[in-house]
Amino acid sequence: MCSGLERGRAVDRLEFDDVELTYELQGHGERIVLVHASPFVSWYVPLVEQLTAFSTLRYRRRLRESGSGGYRPLTVGEDAASCIRLMDHVGWPTAHIVGHSYGALVALQLAIDAPERVRSVALLEPAARGISRSEQVAAALEPVVAAYRSGDKAGAVDGFLRHVCGDGYRAELDRVIPGAFGEALDEADLFFQAEMPAVQRWSFGPADAAHVTQPVLNVLGAESVPRFVDGSELVQSWCPRAERLSVPDAGHLMMVQNPTGLAQGLKRFLAGQRSSASLDPPTVAGVSAAGGRSGTHRS
Repeated sequence: MCSGLERGRAVDRLEFDDVELTYELQGHGERIVLVHASPFVSWYVPLVEQLTAFSTLRYRRRLRESGSGGYRPLTVGEDAASCIRLMDHVGWPTAHIVGHSYGALVALQLAIDAPERVRSVALLEPAARGISRSEQVAAALEPVVAAYRSGDKAGAVDGFLRHVCGDGYRAELDRVIPGAFGEALDEADLFFQAEMPAVQRWSFGPADAAHVTQPVLNVLGAESVPRFVDGSELVQSWCPRAERLSVPDAGHLMMVQNPTGLAQGLKRFLAGQRSSASLDPPTVAGVSAAGGRSGTHRS
């Protein structure tokens, strides 16, 4: 591990194999891990500023380039394992997981692969496949990928963000997080070569969702584009007991556009988990107050 600065912010680093995790721990309280694709990690900064009563862990995962100058294939499952490794490193046995877009896929994978480490899952507009508009989404992204392959990284990043966040995203991003677009450009190769293909290869459906036993918050921006509305309905079909949260005055860029509204919804959700836990019957010597053995199923 080593310490340093990243775009003016103090961060620590954890390195293993060909993976580098730069991370920032803030606050004291219940533990929340914030997960995103590498170009967009700074989007969480306004939200973290609203979560001062919690401990937050925000991180970026990078890969070392291969000898050919590109990046090797990446999987969502590998990213979930890296998150667990970071939690081990900072001494967090469990945490609430908040994932946005690509990060929401990682959050779902974490809930399945390491259920004992995940207290709850907040899914902020997952980059889910399988929606009715999947073919339209793929067609809309073809010019974005073509721009990247032609060497126009700025055009590719701009085109992608216009597609998911709307044409007015840049002014909002520059106003709230100056330098965020440049940060996304710095990570563009990793995103287009490794992270976007990982989304395309990731498979998840009702049978997988049946293994998600943690409380789930299904979050949608009230002004989000139709693909994310469809995605929210898909999440609800996977997890019928999920709580819903609509963030007003916000789209896919919700943590930048309305961090206060998003934070309030998250706090209510987490408070509800604490209330539910306090209603569980106490356990003494392996026997619950309801008379059953601890660990037995209760409907």
